[in-house]
Amino acid sequence: MKRRLYIFGMQNFAEMAHYLFSQESDYEIAGFLADAQYLDRSTFLGLPTIAYERFKEQVTPEDADLFVAIGVGKINTLRAQKVDEIAAAGYRLASFVSPSARLPKGLAIGPNTMIMDQVNIHPQVVIGRNTVIWSNSRIALKASIGDHVWITSAVIGDSSRVGDFTFVGLNATIAPFVNVGSHNLIGAAALISKDTRDYQVFRGVKSSASAVSSLRLRNIEIIR
Repeated sequence: MKRRLYIFGMQNFAEMAHYLFSQESDYEIAGFLADAQYLDRSTFLGLPTIAYERFKEQVTPEDADLFVAIGVGKINTLRAQKVDEIAAAGYRLASFVSPSARLPKGLAIGPNTMIMDQVNIHPQVVIGRNTVIWSNSRIALKASIGDHVWITSAVIGDSSRVGDFTFVGLNATIAPFVNVGSHNLIGAAALISKDTRDYQVFRGVKSSASAVSSLRLRNIEIIR
């Protein structure tokens, strides 16, 4: 018999968590949770929704596990706060590792951690709890990823360190041997080549639109 899982959250990340746990885990998704003040619907994705306050009165820690599917709000602190609250209440927090992820033997995965498809993690990597590693990310040899981190399809160089609560955006690159501080916000396509301080923000390079219309470009060699 499959163990029941309740997902805390009802936005995009919760939808992704529902899909992944439904398709590639041994859990049965039993419903969704939210704090009572934010609960604005009776069902989500065809499953019942329950106020977390009422859930604690009805479902014991022996009866089900939880996964907190809150995104990067306030640089991951909202998710971290709820993870700590649920753990303190005695509930076990589930984690997810895609069968298509390439992981070294013996890699320790903390509670409420998600490692998605096509992630490539090298040996001697350390990953903290409540960390999300999105599809196609690569984490190189001896890198260290802190607690409450979110990495979105990025490249983390060998022997580098990513501090707690940091967000690493789409296609960003952290060079080898770089120490990234805590609570950093690293934008899409940013290149981090030297150590950073806590609470820093790094914007990626944006492309600017050309003044020339695409209709004037007649000989673009993309597909023949």
